[in-house]
Amino acid sequence: MDRKGAISILRVAMLVASLVFMSCGAFDDNSQPSIESITDKTLNAGDDRSVNVYVTDADADDTHTIRAFSDDTSVATVSVDEDSLTITGHAAGMTTIEVTATDNSGQDNDTSIPVTFQVTVNAPPPLPIDKGICVVGMTLQPGESCTYFADQGPITFYVNQDNQGCRTGEQPYTTEIFGVPVEVTVDFICADEDIRGDEVNIRGNNPYDTNFHATKNPDGSWTVKNVP
Repeated sequence: MDRKGAISILRVAMLVASLVFMSCGAFDDNSQPSIESITDKTLNAGDDRSVNVYVTDADADDTHTIRAFSDDTSVATVSVDEDSLTITGHAAGMTTIEVTATDNSGQDNDTSIPVTFQVTVNAPPPLPIDKGICVVGMTLQPGESCTYFADQGPITFYVNQDNQGCRTGEQPYTTEIFGVPVEVTVDFICADEDIRGDEVNIRGNNPYDTNFHATKNPDGSWTVKNVP
């Protein structure tokens, strides 16, 4: 065999060796992504809970697809929106949520080690006991409610299980967002202490009528002081 033929054979052998070397992972330099641990969650049946997922990856340019599964979908289901999970409680019980992140490398170590956390779903709290029309001097215990009337219609005042005084009702009002008038509907407002006539909430003027007053008592009950 002449020298030229020997060199050609050597080149072919080197190419084959390189391909075998690569197939064995010698050039697989992708970094496996990982997910930070997620603490256990508790929610009521019928409620949603948002959970952020934090992915770390030494390959800064990698993008990731997050997947999540619930062991018992009759208790709670989970959906994924980019790096956020939404857990929805369906029935009292407990389930395990498993989360993984996969990078866009297409290599064998592209998926993180699964992270799991427990979700406990409690039965929904009972509806407040309706005590009728709110009148001055009426005292409500946690789990009780009364109704008063404002210009927009009926408002329900109730005391929740956290001893907060809350009001709810379909009360749209107009506020400004970046200088543009926008009609907003507030679902409810809760107060930890007294409800006063000069209060405002974070969205602007109180839409539940500023003439309604109530005071929190030391035992956690609330007493109506004024109604519209």
